[in-house]
Amino acid sequence: MHQQTCRVGTARIDYRGEKHQTVLNTTVKSGSGLGKVFAPTWDMVMAFKRSDIDWQTYTERYQVMMCERYRQNGAAFLEALSCEELIVCCYCKDTHTTTRHCHRYLLVDMLEKVARHHGIRFERIGEVSNSR
Repeated sequence: MHQQTCRVGTARIDYRGEKHQTVLNTTVKSGSGLGKVFAPTWDMVMAFKRSDIDWQTYTERYQVMMCERYRQNGAAFLEALSCEELIVCCYCKDTHTTTRHCHRYLLVDMLEKVARHHGIRFERIGEVSNSR
């Protein structure tokens, strides 16, 4: 039996994707379907943008929220991990080379933990962008 590997990457919201990829919009602003499961709340996003909360607090809140969503809808996490190549997208700019203050990186970490828990092979492919 050959076990499929779920390859997971991140990208900006305008990423178009390749045929073999599932591109998931995980934003509270425009995410839908499966992507909505992984979106932060408006309150979290705006509190961070206004500097009402720091990155550590945002991270903790997002992790607590994702744990609760996993308890309520673990099937959504497994559906995301069933993709050959999953690209997690949002609006944040250039955070992969600077601060990494973006929920898409937190989400990839969490998906890796879920994959490990379920015995799913997981490979990180990093930040991807549209070919010019």
